[in-house]
Amino acid sequence: MTGEITKGISDGDFYVKSDKQPNIVWIVLDHVTFRHYKMTRGARPVLNTYERLASLGTEFINCHSVHPLCMPARASMLTGTYAHKHGKKRNGRNQPDAGYPLISEILCEKGYNLAYFGKNHSGYEDLSRFGFEGFYPEGYGNPYKTREYGNYLVNNNLGVPIFVQEWGIKTDSRAYENREYDLTKSDNFNTYSAGHFKTDEPVHESDFLVNLACEWLDEHLQDDKPFMLRMDTWGPHHSFQVPFSYKDLINPDEIEEYPSFGDDAGSKPEFVRSFLAGIKERNPLKTWKDWQPVIKRAYENYSYIDMAIGKVIDKLKDKGLLDNTYIIYTADHGDALGSHGGMVDKAGDMMEELMHIPLVITGPGIKAGAKSDAHVSNLDITATILELVGMTPPSYMDGQSLTCLLEGDGSKWREDFMAEHYGHFNVHKVQRALYYKNYKYIATEEDLHELYDLEKDPFETDNLVNRSDMKDVADVMRKRLMDYMERHGDTEGRELLGLS
Repeated sequence: MTGEITKGISDGDFYVKSDKQPNIVWIVLDHVTFRHYKMTRGARPVLNTYERLASLGTEFINCHSVHPLCMPARASMLTGTYAHKHGKKRNGRNQPDAGYPLISEILCEKGYNLAYFGKNHSGYEDLSRFGFEGFYPEGYGNPYKTREYGNYLVNNNLGVPIFVQEWGIKTDSRAYENREYDLTKSDNFNTYSAGHFKTDEPVHESDFLVNLACEWLDEHLQDDKPFMLRMDTWGPHHSFQVPFSYKDLINPDEIEEYPSFGDDAGSKPEFVRSFLAGIKERNPLKTWKDWQPVIKRAYENYSYIDMAIGKVIDKLKDKGLLDNTYIIYTADHGDALGSHGGMVDKAGDMMEELMHIPLVITGPGIKAGAKSDAHVSNLDITATILELVGMTPPSYMDGQSLTCLLEGDGSKWREDFMAEHYGHFNVHKVQRALYYKNYKYIATEEDLHELYDLEKDPFETDNLVNRSDMKDVADVMRKRLMDYMERHGDTEGRELLGLS
């Protein structure tokens, strides 16, 4: 990877730098099927807001999550540090806290107004303690059962959100097909299910969050202070709950079979093969024809959320704020969704469907339509924001500021990038993935390691780690991983992976 910037559309410097302190709008989606969007043909998600922002700024086409789970990735984005430093290594309450300051605490010193709306799930439960105002339920959160959502319905004369669950995956039969729920009273918000809303009113959680964000912007424009607004949607994470107006957006028959759907994971670590076997045993989806209606709902949900986010961009434009606002569009991690023989959810591994995420940055002085193929991550966003507002990122941060890439200079950028994983569900396996050039190396605790050439094998069906003609490449990748871990103080990982 060269890290070079290539200029795209002709409108060039769409944004003009201002003498005023810049604003930040940071949008984080949850659990995206971005790999499907970028790497497949046929019917896919419709991401007009993403493409709109990509045409106005820099798109990072090789962005990977620092960790393929919500809480560790979100804690890393807020602190700029790896999970082995901040301590929140897995999902769940009562994760350790190493005491690193959140970006909000640092920006407070710069005089910023700070707001956070949406899914938190970072392990930092009360974000008001860190300078944020806004709406951020504790833990995973269920927006539909909150007082604020109830007020949104009343204030906008909206009916209750009745969800028609067409299908549910967490049983060994289809007993949960075609059931209706009032989401304000149901606990089925984040189950693995798919369906649509019965009403065409704007009752989706993304409608609610966009409304909160736009109201906050209206209320704070007179403060004459710069702001950072972060908005985190709960979707497109399952449940795949599609608004009525989008339920016919995609023809399921036009969703082409995912290239690794037929993969039996035979060359992957034993724990991955075991996980897949367990999924197949209790999953009623057996054929691609079975999967298509569910993937349709996932794509439609993603499309609607992307559309809703565009309304925040429109608000910034209407208020004359675009010229002095950096907009960051990204995600915490990806979604396995039918890959590698029918994986679901986070799958407990570091496959590209979980790791590859969107990242676009627009704002003052950033060239329109530019692309960077450098190895970057959502870990880098914190340091980038600090540098964009004129601050020096603290030395303890593991992330690196992307500003050199935004300026078109890839010569100072790192050559490789490491992501972490500590397992999910009942899998307690330490993993590290290293990206270098077109190769990806995954080291797994007490299990088979993996080596992929992502240029020739983008869907990771051919593990090269034990091939004699790839030994030199494997040795280079292993050595680079060891060096990277040493530079970032990951001694625990090196010991558990036997890389000392």
